[in-house]
Amino acid sequence: MTLPPQYSVRPLALTLAGFACLAAGSAQAETSPYYIGVSQRFTHNSNVFLNTDAQAKSDTISSTGVRLGLDQPISRQRLTASLSANANRYSSLSTLNNTDYALDTRLDWETVERLSGNVALSSRQSLPTDAAALSSGLRNLLTVNSASVQANLGLVTMWSFDAGAALSRARYSEATYARNNVNQMSINAGVRVTPASGLTLRTGLRHANVDYPNASNEVRRNDLDFSAIINPGGASTFNGRVSLTQQHQSLVDSNTNSWTGALGWNWKPTGKLSTSLNLTRDSSNGSYDFTTGAINVASSNSAITTTLGLTTQWEVTSKIAMTGTLAHARRSLDNSLTIGNGVLPSSASDRTNSLGLNVQYAVLRNVDVGCGVNWSERSVSSTNGNNGLTAPYSATTYSCFGQAMLR
Repeated sequence: MTLPPQYSVRPLALTLAGFACLAAGSAQAETSPYYIGVSQRFTHNSNVFLNTDAQAKSDTISSTGVRLGLDQPISRQRLTASLSANANRYSSLSTLNNTDYALDTRLDWETVERLSGNVALSSRQSLPTDAAALSSGLRNLLTVNSASVQANLGLVTMWSFDAGAALSRARYSEATYARNNVNQMSINAGVRVTPASGLTLRTGLRHANVDYPNASNEVRRNDLDFSAIINPGGASTFNGRVSLTQQHQSLVDSNTNSWTGALGWNWKPTGKLSTSLNLTRDSSNGSYDFTTGAINVASSNSAITTTLGLTTQWEVTSKIAMTGTLAHARRSLDNSLTIGNGVLPSSASDRTNSLGLNVQYAVLRNVDVGCGVNWSERSVSSTNGNNGLTAPYSATTYSCFGQAMLR
């Protein structure tokens, strides 16, 4: 097989050489808190810019990557860090050639006085996945830097308290999308109670400041949260949250009162099969990730997004694993970042369905290969006055990869 001239043989050769070296060294490697790895992925995307089907452009992308990591206990603390970076080269659309990266560090700490928490830092860069940021056909990189701190005070009784703060900064490389550059700050505090085994209840307050410096727009968001985690002792675990949400937007001088929340079900009937079903309803401004303690960064003017997602993981054998995903999302959008100068307020809504299947095979203890297919389709309820906020599309991606790790 002859590779397209846009692909460099050298990165592929270096990657394959790295596979061989790591595979040879893995048999003799001692247990270490560090790991290093290399990867190679080929992806064919039927609709790179997520345009309408009539304007769809397909391409094949080569991604050559490195992986670095650390997982080190330090007395009662634990320090983890990971770095992944990929050089992405497009066969035809070479203007999109880019390097993406994801750097994450986290320190989990604990004291003898039942005080614990974590500090996390992250930096990421990639092409955004939102169709609105790809429609220009230009390379529009999204860079997100974030930091968060969380503390928990557990008492001898069934009560505990938590508090934290998070910051994030998102920037787009293309000037035409600069109005979506955003700075976010969030603080939170709450109280938990465990009235019975397998039941945890929490109520808390959140406040977020969201600043769009290039759009002269500020959003203030307040949330009153009520959440629960239920573990009845079998294969299932349930979690839920309902929040009373209030937002004020300075550019249009409007107040919005709504509710947001989430429901989740995790089911693990055997050691080889697990399923998670999640339903969320939230807005893009000031959205908070309760798992990582960071602020979510959305790249659209989505007012409310409701998402239902199903993920199933199955270890077919000790070497073969399969992951299937199914999702449906409904969005309501507005053009609050672009009104003025003759632009009138408008809104739109759309629905997106997606389906994915990935298979991974462990060739050796530290060498994996795999392939996957993912399909997505977006339909738009109405285009009357939506001011280009959304458009229908369909896209299918096929990919195969190989990676080797030295631990």
